[in-house]
Amino acid sequence: MLEEELSKLNFTKQESKIYIQLVKTGNNTANSLAKETKLNRTNVYDALQRLVQKGVVSYIYKNKIKCFEVNAHRSIIQFVEEKKKELKNSQKIILKEFDSILKQNSTKNKPLDASIFMGKKGLKLVFEDMLIKKQPISIIAAKSLQLRSFLGPYFLLWHKKREKLQINQRSLFPKSLKGKVDHKSKYFSYKLIDTFDNPTTTIIYADTCLLIQWSQEPLVIKIQNQEIAKTHQNYFDSLWNLE
Repeated sequence: MLEEELSKLNFTKQESKIYIQLVKTGNNTANSLAKETKLNRTNVYDALQRLVQKGVVSYIYKNKIKCFEVNAHRSIIQFVEEKKKELKNSQKIILKEFDSILKQNSTKNKPLDASIFMGKKGLKLVFEDMLIKKQPISIIAAKSLQLRSFLGPYFLLWHKKREKLQINQRSLFPKSLKGKVDHKSKYFSYKLIDTFDNPTTTIIYADTCLLIQWSQEPLVIKIQNQEIAKTHQNYFDSLWNLE
């Protein structure tokens, strides 16, 4: 289990084995570590050097013999924090480069009008896009609360992020869900209406319209078109103003 988690921090299998063994023994020589981990001594020494460079292992000399030891457990926490910063910086650079490329190509190539996403990962992708666009969201819910049940804890986390970004959301629910919808806040409002019994969830934001067809693996059709989004928004507004 620990080896798997260390691999996520770009520890090789050898580095993980040696690091865990050092945690167990306190301090050790390269020869002893090679015997205990059943790894080649040269490979052990190379891995130790990399762990030293990572800042999670240090060494001292005892009677002219080089002994390695794990730094205080906080060193691995610091290493994780540094990785987080690196990833965050990489994310900023990648997004900046993507934006630059898209701007350069905006006059040359039109984006696809429609995309299809499937399953929980696909659903999360389009929900993250809503947060990126930072535009008001209008939702015509299906006949049951599939979004909440399907997305689980992510659904509540997404709402917190949306409200932190001050993105307004209006939702229409069928009256059959009366008593089941209880979330109201400064940036969220809803109405119950009895004019539809819709198996499909419709979401409108910015120039985008999402049509979510519910099954065991939900299918999301994302249409990015100003006119289509406007038509669906007008329909939503007409339902909203019925009562």
